[in-house]
Amino acid sequence: MGSVGNLRYLAFVSFLLTSTSSAAGVLIRLAGSTLCSGRVEIYYNSSWGTVCDDDWDLNDTEVVCRELGCGTALSAHQSAHFGEGTGSIWLDDVGCSGGERSVTECQHRGFGSHNCGHSEDAGVICSASLQKPSISMNPIGNVTWGQDVAITCSISTQHLGGTFTLQQTSGSFRKTQTSSTNSTSFSILQVDFDNEGSYQCQYQTTVSSRDFSFPLSDSLRLSVRVPLQQPSISLTSPNGGLVWGSEGAEVTRGYSFVFTCSISSHYPGGVFSLIFSGSSPANTVPAVNHSASFTFPVAEYEHLGNYSCVYEVTLSTQRFISTTTEIMTVIIKMPLLPLVSSVAAGILLILAVVLVLVCLVCKRRRRAKQPGALVQTQCRCSPGHMAVRVRNDYVDDTNDDAEDDDAEDDYENVNPVDIVKKLKEEAGRVEEEESDDYEQPESDEDHDYEEAGHAHVCFRVEQDRKEEEEEEEETTSDDEDDYENVTQPDVGEQAVDIYGEHDIYQNF
Repeated sequence: MGSVGNLRYLAFVSFLLTSTSSAAGVLIRLAGSTLCSGRVEIYYNSSWGTVCDDDWDLNDTEVVCRELGCGTALSAHQSAHFGEGTGSIWLDDVGCSGGERSVTECQHRGFGSHNCGHSEDAGVICSASLQKPSISMNPIGNVTWGQDVAITCSISTQHLGGTFTLQQTSGSFRKTQTSSTNSTSFSILQVDFDNEGSYQCQYQTTVSSRDFSFPLSDSLRLSVRVPLQQPSISLTSPNGGLVWGSEGAEVTRGYSFVFTCSISSHYPGGVFSLIFSGSSPANTVPAVNHSASFTFPVAEYEHLGNYSCVYEVTLSTQRFISTTTEIMTVIIKMPLLPLVSSVAAGILLILAVVLVLVCLVCKRRRRAKQPGALVQTQCRCSPGHMAVRVRNDYVDDTNDDAEDDDAEDDYENVNPVDIVKKLKEEAGRVEEEESDDYEQPESDEDHDYEEAGHAHVCFRVEQDRKEEEEEEEETTSDDEDDYENVTQPDVGEQAVDIYGEHDIYQNF
């Protein structure tokens, strides 16, 4: 009954300890790593103990791996590779052929007989311990286009000397690297959109001329992004026609100005577009060293408005556009010199007009004051008569207008037969009066009228007595008028002969 109870107890312990196996009442397990790799331990005499590594080889580990159900043996480890154990050392000088069901069936010195210490504890790695590798990427997250990327593959097993393979799950990318450690890194330089996708790692190793492949790792997604910063915009004027005001950039009309768009970017190529509020489409030029210039040789009023820049780049047939720069307002102002010239020209024109008007007014006044003027008047005579009005004034400079208003007319009605004689006498009297020292004329209120039968002639002669020497010719030629109403043409002709220097106007 005691042996039955022990078997039940051992069965219960075996159920709890899944890493152990029994053969002929002896349990075995692997400690210090995984279920299928680690330090070999034997449960004997109600306690767990270790195995000494004397003569420990791959045949011994093959039996252990098969006994534990961990596949085939990959490697045999000595010198406490998985750490030192505690308790008893149950087996030493183990020699298996490889076909045994349990390591306890192999040759050994007997339970508890050994000459070892725990620094010589034996260990194994079985094929079932080959877990899928882990995979990681640096930098973590989305990768910027053109950036370098490192993908690292690693395994948790202590077996060394395998080969790692990094492959793209839905692409042609595949790289293989041999590592003497449990990890390796794959570098992808200047990634582009062709490198986008999922990646997996795989580990392979060779043990005793047998190749073992670890399961594929979990997939890792590599995403490529193209972040575009907001470009900057600046304005200059090579010939100094730019002034910054409160409302924006003030450019003098006729001067040149240049917009410069730039961006901090490591992307090759690309184009800049200058957007004007009053035009569409925008003006576009290729980027050179991540900047572009837009030149306006001559500033005109049509260039007034708001300007902004935008950057555009095409990578692997994909088009990316940055955000628009801040708006820059351009104001076109009139040049100072033309403005001053225009104002000066306007002032001169106004002065010229005023001067002409003043001259006209002065000329009119001067003509009104000229002596010896013959004034045309209308006089009415009885039928068959001609009226002659003779006015001789000695004009005072200060009372010109008063004397003109108070002047009276002299009318003479003469016989046509005596008309020539009277005209001659009148002309002689006028010449004598002009040679005098400007004596005061007789009263203008004296009027003499003479009846001369059927045919009468009326003459009116008005002459100012004051003359200016410098305008004598103009006065005698332009400003002295004689008016005559005659019924006989020969009388008018004789009058013209008598008054050669005066203008005679005949009204019949």
